[in-house]
Amino acid sequence: MPTILLVEDETALRCVLSEYLAFYGYDVVAVPDGEEALLRARAAAVDVVVSDVLLPGIDGLELCNRFRADERLAEIPFLFMTARNVDEQLRATLAATGAGSVLKPFEPTELLASVRDAITRRERAAKK
Repeated sequence: MPTILLVEDETALRCVLSEYLAFYGYDVVAVPDGEEALLRARAAAVDVVVSDVLLPGIDGLELCNRFRADERLAEIPFLFMTARNVDEQLRATLAATGAGSVLKPFEPTELLASVRDAITRRERAAKK
């Protein structure tokens, strides 16, 4: 069963998304910030990260950069949740990370499809 590391500082959204993803068979490790996300990812296997961009402390972009800089975490797919009205500079920065994104507000099925796609791409890459 794949494990999703969900990084979201809004408690209600974190709980709803965690329950939704668990309903579809994923193990979900839900944390409120980037620092805890790094600790959890280093302590246990994670198949995909779903992170808000705006987080207290280490924001989502810095979190992604830290994952990419750590050889143990560098290959984990990273999906950003971000507002639809982000400016072009942030959009370019998100694209430069090589991560995917889901624009808020989103349908839960859209997030689920993005997670499934990220896991499938990682599995295919591992077979090569």
